[in-house]
Amino acid sequence: MKGIGQRGAALWRLLRYPPVGHQHGRQERLVNRFPLVHGLYYWLTSHATLRLYLTVLIGVVPTVFLMLTEFFVTSLFLVGFAVTAWIVACIALGLFLCPSLAVTCQMPARVECGSRFETRYQVRNTGRRTARSISIETLVYSGWTHLRVRSATLGVLGPGEEETVSSGGSALARGVYTLPALRWDSDFPCGFWRWGRTDRVERVLFVYPRYTRLESLDLPLGPRNRHELSASMDLSREAFEFHGCREYREGDALRHVHPRSSARLGVPVVKEFQSEGRSRTALLVDTRRPIRRLGLDFHPQVNPFEAALALTAAIVEALSVTDRVLELLIAGPDVYRFVSAGRVGYFEDVLDILAGIECCREDPLDKLEPLLFEEIRLIQSVCLVLTTWDARRAALVAELEAWEVGLKIVLLTPDGRRPDGLPPEAQCLMALAVLRGETSAV
Repeated sequence: MKGIGQRGAALWRLLRYPPVGHQHGRQERLVNRFPLVHGLYYWLTSHATLRLYLTVLIGVVPTVFLMLTEFFVTSLFLVGFAVTAWIVACIALGLFLCPSLAVTCQMPARVECGSRFETRYQVRNTGRRTARSISIETLVYSGWTHLRVRSATLGVLGPGEEETVSSGGSALARGVYTLPALRWDSDFPCGFWRWGRTDRVERVLFVYPRYTRLESLDLPLGPRNRHELSASMDLSREAFEFHGCREYREGDALRHVHPRSSARLGVPVVKEFQSEGRSRTALLVDTRRPIRRLGLDFHPQVNPFEAALALTAAIVEALSVTDRVLELLIAGPDVYRFVSAGRVGYFEDVLDILAGIECCREDPLDKLEPLLFEEIRLIQSVCLVLTTWDARRAALVAELEAWEVGLKIVLLTPDGRRPDGLPPEAQCLMALAVLRGETSAV
C-alpha cells in the first residue's frame, strides 16, 4: 500500500507540475493556471513518436471506422487489425528492452539574445544490455518562437560504456527560462514508442538583452557635487574605508581574510574596502508599456522597451570597468534596486536582472521615484533611460535639476523623432538603431 501511495503522489505531482518548461512571467502564470493542459502536452510529447501518430491516422482510425460500419469483414479491416497488434507488440518489447542510463548535462547559465549555444551530455550505460537508438533532450519546448533546444542522438552504447554527445540551441527572445526536464529514452525496436526516464531537476537559462559596447559614455557631475568630489579625491587618493565582508574569491589577498566571520560561516570570508570620494551614479530605466501608434511595428524584439534594456546593458557594462558606484533602479513587475558599492564583476548580476524584466502596465515612476530621492544627497549623477516623454517625466527632470545633480537623458522612440518639450541636451535615439548595434556613444 505504501508503494502504491508513493506512485500515486508522484503521478499527481507530474500532473500538477508538468516538467514542460516555461518562460518566467506571463507564461509561468499560464502553466500554474492550466496544469492539466500542460500535463497532457507532456504525455503527448514524451512517449509517442511522429511515426506512431502517422500510423494511427492512416491505419488505426480507418480500422475503427470499419468496425463501426457493416464493412468490418473486409480484408482492409484485417490489415488494420494486424498493424494495431504489431504496434502494441513493439511497445511491449520496447518496455522490456528499455535502457538503463545515467546522463549529466552541462550547459551555459546565461546566453545573449539571438545567439546559439551548445549543450554537452555525458551518457553512461549502467545496465546489462546494449542500449540502442538513444535520444537525449527529447521534450520539446512549447514556445519554439522564443527558445529552441535540439535533441542529441546516440546509436549504440554497450554495457558500462560512457560517451559524450552534444547538441545546440537558439535563444530567440530575451527572458528567464525554466527548460523542459532533461529526458532520455529509446524508440527501439520499431520507433513507435519511447521508453526512458525524465530527470525533474530544474534547469534555468538566462537570456539577456543583445547589446553593443559603447565607445564613449559621458555622465556629467552636477554643480552641487563636482567641487566636493574633486576635493575629496585630492585629499584621499589612496585612502580606503571598510565597506563590508564577502566570500573569498580566487586572487584575493590573504591578509584581508576576516577570521571571526570565516569561523562562523565555515567558509573563507574577506574584508572589502571602497575608495573614498568615488562618484555615485543612479541609472533609472523606464519600463512602461509602449503606446502603439498606427503604422509602427511593435514586434516584441523591435520596440523601445527592448531597446531600453539593450542600452541599459551597454551602459552598465561601461560603468562596470570604472570606479563609479552604480545604483540601478528598474521595475517590471517587481522593483529592483541594485547597488554595486564594493562589488567586483557585478555586470553578470545586472544581466540576470535585465533578462527577466517585463513591461509595466502602470507607470513605474510611482515606485522608482521615492527610491531615487531617498539617496539623492549621495548621488552625483543620474542617467534616465526613457521610452516615452510626458508631463510626469518632465516634472522628474525638473526636480532632479533643482537638486543640482548631473543629469543624462536618453529617450528611445520607434522613429527617432524628438517629441515636443524634450530638453535640448537630451539624446533621442531610434529603437531599431540601438537593437542593430548602431549606437556607440551616449
